[in-house]
Amino acid sequence: MDRNNNWDRSPGMQRLRNRKDFQEMEDGSSQLDNFYHPPQPSFDSEEMRGSMQAILSQNVGQYVVVEFLIGTQEIIRKQGLLYFVGRSFVTLYDEAANNFIVCDIFSVKFVYFYMPGDRPRFNYNLLPSVSGEPGMGPRRTR
Repeated sequence: MDRNNNWDRSPGMQRLRNRKDFQEMEDGSSQLDNFYHPPQPSFDSEEMRGSMQAILSQNVGQYVVVEFLIGTQEIIRKQGLLYFVGRSFVTLYDEAANNFIVCDIFSVKFVYFYMPGDRPRFNYNLLPSVSGEPGMGPRRTR
């Protein structure tokens, strides 16, 4: 299966597959700890070849920074191992926080792929300290 070949060639994904809490089902779906995802869809149809989904699915297991357009002017970034690509979403695995980030694929504008072992200098998954939630810093005043 193509999906397994993508998973096996990445050291990061191999580490995840070797965890005791990783389970892969016969239908191709899998579960890691409490996070379940469906079987990896094939993007090999004529209309999907060359699409963002097809390109990303061929690079599952690579470390990426993804830029998303929020509204008409705001760009936010998320980073992690490219864990799964669905038809309308992409899932990143944040190794440092040991959590998953599910993202809308139609908001993706740019994807940066890092060489093996390289990581960005800044953690783009940290939320700004403006929400007023415990541990998130002071609430912004108007």
